[in-house]
Amino acid sequence: MRTMQGKLFRYCIIAICAAVVANGCMLNRTAILPAPGTLVPRQYCPGDTLTASYDFLRFAGGVCTPRDGRPDECTTAAPTVTMTSTPALFPPTTLQSYQNSIDFTASGDRVDVGFAYGATAIFIPPTTLLTDIRDHTAFATRIVGTVDTTLPHMGNCARGFAVPTYAPVLVPGTSPGLDLTQVCNPATNTVPVNLTLSTDAPGESVSIMLARGECRDTSAPGVPAFAARARMISIAPIGLTCGPGGDGSIEPQPSAPPVTTLIGQACR
Repeated sequence: MRTMQGKLFRYCIIAICAAVVANGCMLNRTAILPAPGTLVPRQYCPGDTLTASYDFLRFAGGVCTPRDGRPDECTTAAPTVTMTSTPALFPPTTLQSYQNSIDFTASGDRVDVGFAYGATAIFIPPTTLLTDIRDHTAFATRIVGTVDTTLPHMGNCARGFAVPTYAPVLVPGTSPGLDLTQVCNPATNTVPVNLTLSTDAPGESVSIMLARGECRDTSAPGVPAFAARARMISIAPIGLTCGPGGDGSIEPQPSAPPVTTLIGQACR
């Protein structure tokens, strides 16, 4: 009996493969990893806009192409997706499409968005079959207190220069409501530094001298208010030198000593 069942199974597979070949296509089977639904940003300040979205086309080269004679296939074959939020920051929404999104205003300490796909397999013409699709939940949380981040500056001991130069760094923009509250020269830098904080606006920059291990609040006297909105930080260590060969006398050129800026950020 088991032999007969094995033969029948093989015959069915052969028949299916023959039908696929006869129709001029081969299925590209792809298990869904990662999940097609996302919620960004993952951390927010009160009043921020969050975006819940899903995108099946990224697993198929970013495009759906209907097969010959089936001009409406990319509409009729599209999955039905339901998105819900906890707390209820937008009404439950059901869409039939391969990709879509909803923008809404964040509230509370945590937001969960559920994605229900209504199917475990989804076909994307002309040849992609997505399998192992599971409903899931994405979440985001409110930023509480101060977020401390260490920003490394890329250094260069270029030929002919005994003093290293360092590239500026961008201030992380996790949320548009997140302000820069403090800048620090960590003790690991070993020397004083001159930091320059710049915004995106022309002419808005300020320099701050910090001793080793010193911090400065952006609300401190003498620091302009725009410093809290700084988007870039440049650094100039005082008294730091390249190792032997920084003057171009030997090869390979020495590496610049590591230098970092420590920042604090909080919701305004």
